[in-house]
Amino acid sequence: MEVKTDGSARLRLKDIITLSIFNIAMLVIMVIVKMVMTIAATPALDYLFYVGVMAFFCAPLYIVMSNKTAKHGTFLVTAIFCGLMMAAFGSAWFSAVMLAVGLICELLMLGNNTYKNPVRNGIGYVVYWTLYAWGSSIPLFFFKERYLKSLGDSYTEEGKQVLIRFYGSLDMMLLIGLISAALAAVGFWVGMLFFKKHIQKAKLA
Repeated sequence: MEVKTDGSARLRLKDIITLSIFNIAMLVIMVIVKMVMTIAATPALDYLFYVGVMAFFCAPLYIVMSNKTAKHGTFLVTAIFCGLMMAAFGSAWFSAVMLAVGLICELLMLGNNTYKNPVRNGIGYVVYWTLYAWGSSIPLFFFKERYLKSLGDSYTEEGKQVLIRFYGSLDMMLLIGLISAALAAVGFWVGMLFFKKHIQKAKLA
Protein backbone atom coordinates (compact mmCIF):
# COMPACT_ATOMS: atom_id res chain seq x y z
CA MET A 1 0.00 0.00 0.00
CA GLU A 2 1.38 3.44 -0.95
CA VAL A 3 0.12 7.00 -0.79
CA LYS A 4 1.79 9.17 -3.41
CA THR A 5 3.11 12.48 -2.17
CA ASP A 6 5.31 15.26 -3.45
CA GLY A 7 8.41 14.21 -5.37
CA SER A 8 9.72 10.69 -5.11
CA ALA A 9 8.95 10.32 -1.40
CA ARG A 10 5.88 8.23 -0.66
CA LEU A 11 4.06 7.29 2.47
CA ARG A 12 4.11 3.51 2.71
CA LEU A 13 2.10 1.19 4.92
CA LYS A 14 4.79 1.33 7.63
CA ASP A 15 4.62 5.13 7.59
CA ILE A 16 0.81 5.14 7.79
CA ILE A 17 0.98 2.84 10.83
CA THR A 18 3.60 5.07 12.48
CA LEU A 19 1.56 8.20 11.81
CA SER A 20 -1.59 6.52 13.12
CA ILE A 21 0.01 5.43 16.40
CA PHE A 22 1.55 8.83 17.10
CA ASN A 23 -1.56 10.75 16.07
CA ILE A 24 -3.79 8.67 18.33
CA ALA A 25 -1.40 9.41 21.20
CA MET A 26 -1.53 13.14 20.38
CA LEU A 27 -5.32 13.07 20.24
CA VAL A 28 -5.38 11.55 23.71
CA ILE A 29 -3.15 14.38 24.94
CA MET A 30 -5.42 16.94 23.29
CA VAL A 31 -8.53 15.50 24.93
CA ILE A 32 -6.86 15.38 28.36
CA VAL A 33 -5.62 18.97 28.03
CA LYS A 34 -9.06 20.21 27.00
CA MET A 35 -10.75 18.38 29.88
CA VAL A 36 -8.29 19.74 32.44
CA MET A 37 -8.51 23.28 31.06
CA THR A 38 -12.31 23.18 31.04
CA ILE A 39 -12.41 22.03 34.67
CA ALA A 40 -9.51 24.00 36.14
CA ALA A 41 -9.50 27.28 34.19
CA THR A 42 -11.98 30.08 33.74
CA PRO A 43 -13.73 30.19 30.32
CA ALA A 44 -11.54 33.15 29.36
CA LEU A 45 -8.27 31.36 30.15
CA ASP A 46 -9.57 28.18 28.53
CA TYR A 47 -10.36 29.95 25.25
CA LEU A 48 -7.09 31.87 25.26
CA PHE A 49 -4.70 29.08 26.13
CA TYR A 50 -6.09 25.60 25.48
CA VAL A 51 -4.87 25.30 21.87
CA GLY A 52 -1.43 26.56 22.82
CA VAL A 53 -1.20 24.14 25.75
CA MET A 54 -2.18 21.28 23.41
CA ALA A 55 0.54 22.38 20.99
CA PHE A 56 3.11 22.53 23.79
CA PHE A 57 2.47 19.02 25.07
CA CYS A 58 2.03 17.42 21.64
CA ALA A 59 5.33 18.83 20.32
CA PRO A 60 7.70 16.06 21.53
CA LEU A 61 5.51 13.34 20.00
CA TYR A 62 5.13 15.30 16.77
CA ILE A 63 8.91 15.79 16.45
CA VAL A 64 9.64 12.09 16.89
CA MET A 65 6.82 11.15 14.50
CA SER A 66 7.79 13.61 11.77
CA ASN A 67 11.47 12.65 11.94
CA LYS A 68 10.71 8.93 11.85
CA THR A 69 8.46 9.33 8.81
CA ALA A 70 10.10 12.43 7.30
CA LYS A 71 7.89 12.38 4.21
CA HIS A 72 5.42 14.73 2.63
CA GLY A 73 1.93 13.92 3.80
CA THR A 74 2.77 13.93 7.51
CA PHE A 75 0.95 17.19 8.25
CA LEU A 76 -1.97 16.19 6.04
CA VAL A 77 -2.47 12.85 7.81
CA THR A 78 -2.15 14.60 11.20
CA ALA A 79 -4.78 17.15 10.20
CA ILE A 80 -7.14 14.43 8.95
CA PHE A 81 -6.89 12.57 12.27
CA CYS A 82 -7.68 15.79 14.14
CA GLY A 83 -10.62 16.54 11.86
CA LEU A 84 -12.03 13.05 12.38
CA MET A 85 -11.79 13.47 16.15
CA MET A 86 -13.66 16.77 15.99
CA ALA A 87 -16.30 15.18 13.77
CA ALA A 88 -16.72 12.40 16.36
CA PHE A 89 -17.31 15.10 18.98
CA GLY A 90 -20.05 16.67 16.87
CA SER A 91 -18.14 19.32 14.93
CA ALA A 92 -18.06 17.75 11.47
CA TRP A 93 -17.49 21.17 9.87
CA PHE A 94 -14.04 21.26 11.48
CA SER A 95 -12.94 18.33 9.30
CA ALA A 96 -12.98 20.65 6.29
CA VAL A 97 -11.00 23.25 8.25
CA MET A 98 -8.35 20.70 9.19
CA LEU A 99 -8.12 19.42 5.63
CA ALA A 100 -7.35 22.97 4.50
CA VAL A 101 -4.85 23.39 7.37
CA GLY A 102 -3.10 20.16 6.39
CA LEU A 103 -2.83 21.19 2.75
CA ILE A 104 -1.46 24.63 3.64
CA CYS A 105 1.17 23.11 5.91
CA GLU A 106 2.15 20.60 3.23
CA LEU A 107 2.74 23.50 0.84
CA LEU A 108 5.00 25.09 3.45
CA MET A 109 6.97 21.84 3.66
CA LEU A 110 7.66 21.49 -0.07
CA GLY A 111 11.29 20.65 -0.78
CA ASN A 112 13.76 17.93 0.15
CA ASN A 113 14.11 16.66 3.72
CA THR A 114 12.05 19.53 5.13
CA TYR A 115 10.70 17.41 7.97
CA LYS A 116 14.31 16.73 9.00
CA ASN A 117 15.05 20.46 9.00
CA PRO A 118 14.24 21.79 12.51
CA VAL A 119 13.60 25.34 11.29
CA ARG A 120 11.26 24.35 8.46
CA ASN A 121 9.54 21.73 10.58
CA GLY A 122 9.19 24.18 13.46
CA ILE A 123 7.64 26.83 11.23
CA GLY A 124 5.20 24.27 9.88
CA TYR A 125 4.30 23.18 13.41
CA VAL A 126 3.65 26.76 14.58
CA VAL A 127 1.54 27.53 11.50
CA TYR A 128 -0.44 24.29 11.98
CA TRP A 129 -1.51 25.16 15.52
CA THR A 130 -2.12 28.84 14.77
CA LEU A 131 -4.48 27.90 11.93
CA TYR A 132 -6.08 25.28 14.18
CA ALA A 133 -6.81 28.00 16.74
CA TRP A 134 -8.18 30.41 14.17
CA GLY A 135 -10.29 27.69 12.55
CA SER A 136 -12.49 27.57 15.64
CA SER A 137 -13.77 31.07 14.84
CA ILE A 138 -15.12 30.23 11.38
CA PRO A 139 -18.72 29.45 12.45
CA LEU A 140 -19.07 32.72 14.34
CA PHE A 141 -17.75 34.76 11.43
CA PHE A 142 -19.64 33.05 8.59
CA PHE A 143 -22.81 31.45 9.99
CA LYS A 144 -23.12 32.91 13.47
CA GLU A 145 -26.87 32.63 14.10
CA ARG A 146 -27.15 29.10 12.79
CA TYR A 147 -24.13 28.01 14.82
CA LEU A 148 -25.42 29.55 18.06
CA LYS A 149 -28.79 27.95 17.49
CA SER A 150 -27.12 24.56 16.97
CA LEU A 151 -25.54 24.84 20.42
CA GLY A 152 -28.98 24.57 21.98
CA ASP A 153 -28.94 24.24 25.76
CA SER A 154 -25.30 23.12 25.91
CA TYR A 155 -24.35 26.76 26.57
CA THR A 156 -26.05 29.29 28.83
CA GLU A 157 -26.75 32.72 27.37
CA GLU A 158 -23.80 34.06 29.35
CA GLY A 159 -21.62 31.24 28.01
CA LYS A 160 -22.64 32.08 24.46
CA GLN A 161 -21.71 35.72 24.96
CA VAL A 162 -18.27 34.71 26.26
CA LEU A 163 -17.86 32.41 23.26
CA ILE A 164 -18.78 35.25 20.89
CA ARG A 165 -16.38 37.62 22.64
CA PHE A 166 -13.40 35.30 22.17
CA TYR A 167 -14.17 33.55 18.89
CA GLY A 168 -16.29 36.19 17.19
CA SER A 169 -13.95 39.16 17.43
CA LEU A 170 -10.79 39.87 15.46
CA ASP A 171 -8.82 41.27 18.40
CA MET A 172 -9.35 38.16 20.53
CA MET A 173 -8.63 35.82 17.64
CA LEU A 174 -5.36 37.66 17.00
CA LEU A 175 -4.45 37.25 20.67
CA ILE A 176 -5.41 33.56 20.67
CA GLY A 177 -3.34 33.05 17.53
CA LEU A 178 -0.29 34.76 19.07
CA ILE A 179 -0.57 32.73 22.29
CA SER A 180 -1.00 29.49 20.35
CA ALA A 181 1.97 30.28 18.10
CA ALA A 182 4.18 31.19 21.06
CA LEU A 183 3.36 28.03 23.04
CA ALA A 184 3.75 25.88 19.91
CA ALA A 185 7.18 27.41 19.30
CA VAL A 186 8.28 26.88 22.91
CA GLY A 187 6.94 23.33 22.85
CA PHE A 188 8.80 22.61 19.63
CA TRP A 189 12.05 24.00 21.08
CA VAL A 190 11.69 21.89 24.24
CA GLY A 191 10.75 18.88 22.12
CA MET A 192 13.84 19.31 19.95
CA LEU A 193 16.05 19.40 23.04
CA PHE A 194 14.51 16.12 24.19
CA PHE A 195 14.77 14.66 20.69
CA LYS A 196 18.47 15.50 20.28
CA LYS A 197 19.42 14.43 23.79
CA HIS A 198 17.53 11.13 23.96
CA ILE A 199 15.96 10.02 20.67
CA GLN A 200 18.80 10.81 18.25
CA LYS A 201 21.47 9.53 20.64
CA ALA A 202 19.59 6.26 20.93
CA LYS A 203 19.19 6.23 17.11
CA LEU A 204 15.42 5.76 17.44
CA ALA A 205 14.62 8.22 14.64
